[in-house]
Amino acid sequence: MSTKEFINQIVIEFGFEPTEDQMNALETFARFLSDRSEHCVMIMRGSAGTGKTSLAGAMVRIFTRLGQKLMLMAPTGRAAKVFSLNSGMPAFTIHRKIYREKSYTGIDGKFNLNDNMHKNTLFMIDEASMIGSGNGSLNGDFGSGNLLSDLIQYVYQGDSCRMMLVGDKAQLPPVGEDEAPALNRMMLEGYGMTVYECDLNEVLRQSKD
Repeated sequence: MSTKEFINQIVIEFGFEPTEDQMNALETFARFLSDRSEHCVMIMRGSAGTGKTSLAGAMVRIFTRLGQKLMLMAPTGRAAKVFSLNSGMPAFTIHRKIYREKSYTGIDGKFNLNDNMHKNTLFMIDEASMIGSGNGSLNGDFGSGNLLSDLIQYVYQGDSCRMMLVGDKAQLPPVGEDEAPALNRMMLEGYGMTVYECDLNEVLRQSKD
């Protein structure tokens, strides 16, 4: 399937005439997927009313309809539930997916980083503005204590896996952070990532966004 056909299928599923920003997001998504580099990541930023939620849902449905592997995650149970409702696919909390409780005696159980057994899978993370990167961004019982670092390590240890981060940079950043690190290009490049990014700025209130 050509890039144009792929984008057209998402536009049809989206159900609205895309804005210039939305079309740019779709073109960026297509370029991101076609880049076979090992450490590619995509950021899609947009505030409420820009069509971010509906566009991400259309991307998910077409991607899976084409037989591609996808895993949806969000930082909280509520965000995962909303993501699932908007996309029509199951979504999990990041903690549930990337950490496992190690064997222990007594009450001091620790949760180590899980092994990513997925192959050729796109991990799409909603509400990524909630993901912290500094020490203390996680309870010390979880992994390294740095959620963004642990998430990147988990996803990219998988065979040909990659990640897309979706979020609103206008939301309050994680505690102790000046901005949302998971939506910051320079922060992700600091992890050795090739970053594709797009911004949805025009507020339209398409559907439920």
